[in-house]
Amino acid sequence: MNNLLLKENFKLFILALLVLLSRLPFLNAGYGVEEDSWGIAVAAYHTQLYGVMEASRLPGHPVNELIYSIFWGHGPCLYNFFSAICSVICFILFYLTLKKLNFKNYEWAALALVFTPVVYINSTCTIDYLWALMFAVASFYALIHFNLFWAALFLGLAVGCRINTAVLYIPFLIYIYFENNKQVEPAQFLKFSFVFGIVSLLCFIPIISVYGWDFFTYSDQFPYPSIAKIIYKASIGVVGLLAFIVIFILLILKFIKPNFKSRNLALKYLFFSLTLLQILAYLMLPQKSAYLMLLVPFGILWFADFLNAQAFKVLCFSLMLSSFVMSVNLTDPYRGAQHSNMVITKTISGQELFLDPFTGPVISDYTKRLNKLNYTAAVFKEVSKMNAPTIIICGWWFNQIIIEQMDAKNNGKVKYAFYLNPKLMEYYLLKGYQIYYLSEQEVYNDLFYKFSRTKSLASPLLLDYWN
Repeated sequence: MNNLLLKENFKLFILALLVLLSRLPFLNAGYGVEEDSWGIAVAAYHTQLYGVMEASRLPGHPVNELIYSIFWGHGPCLYNFFSAICSVICFILFYLTLKKLNFKNYEWAALALVFTPVVYINSTCTIDYLWALMFAVASFYALIHFNLFWAALFLGLAVGCRINTAVLYIPFLIYIYFENNKQVEPAQFLKFSFVFGIVSLLCFIPIISVYGWDFFTYSDQFPYPSIAKIIYKASIGVVGLLAFIVIFILLILKFIKPNFKSRNLALKYLFFSLTLLQILAYLMLPQKSAYLMLLVPFGILWFADFLNAQAFKVLCFSLMLSSFVMSVNLTDPYRGAQHSNMVITKTISGQELFLDPFTGPVISDYTKRLNKLNYTAAVFKEVSKMNAPTIIICGWWFNQIIIEQMDAKNNGKVKYAFYLNPKLMEYYLLKGYQIYYLSEQEVYNDLFYKFSRTKSLASPLLLDYWN
């Protein structure tokens, strides 16, 4: 028995090490593709500099943002490494969860979780998704052991990383209800709810003390996406094209020969209640595929119960392979991804996309990060030549510019702005400033302030060097 346990633990250790090693090659390309990743770095810098909690964006992500502020100054690799470690812990806890629930192929399922494209990509950059996912999986692991205190505590910490993780509260109560033969003792409900509420509140005390109760808000500079983008981000953007095709085929085959008997009703109702709530929340602001990340572990759990062992193994393999093949991404020269020569291109909703069978989403994300680093390096090279008072509208490049200018040659005549309203633009022009905007930001500056004069008041920043 001890030998079996030793072998099992050794296998878990080797697989966890494999997960960590798979992340290491992608940790060195800045803080990530998303401007929010760079915003976390900006907030961490200001928090450490001024000693006052700054949220990277409201409503705040205080658990990981406070930790990042402690470690400010050690570069993006360390910040990204934290996300990689979160993915390793997710793998270990999910592995143990599946084993506890007596599912076959639990090793494949746990690997499928951390190699699913949306999870893999966000475990290599500075963003809060993996922090929240780690605590959510930890909460469920405690839940299946009927430890409601730790389940509530970890769920509260997950909310402290991403407030929308609170969507799990009702599905977890549903799980408790069905696991207890449709009976929930009031004491259990109160214990879980009280601990969850107190921990969540304590996490946000640093935010509330600075921003007051108005912290519970959000802003978005982008217009509501097209139907095509919403569907893409909620499907291929989450699991990758290959896995999306495999899931579609497996579901069709299941419906041809229907056998919907669920072995685990509690798990089924957890998944479907979470799916409903996540879709409703996503449709309110369908900007990023990662907003649906919580569906990945609980979707895998449901499929483990729903499919036969062979079909489930095919699903797990497709989720892992999806990170490395059949990338669908932007061809944009400044923030798009590199691709092979074997691509198919198509313009959808005004953006040119490519399908590359030989490049996966993980490599595409990494090359996008490198591309954006090259673009900002070219911006700083151009800025170093400027002799007149200048202000540059940066938009989604702003956080990256703020961080990278710390290591660039400083030009005191140049200022950087997120966006500029027309009155401020006219003010700066009267003061003798030249106003430029970075790639695509004339469009989004207009959208942000609901006017259409950016191109008449400012000029594009033309770059002599691009590589």
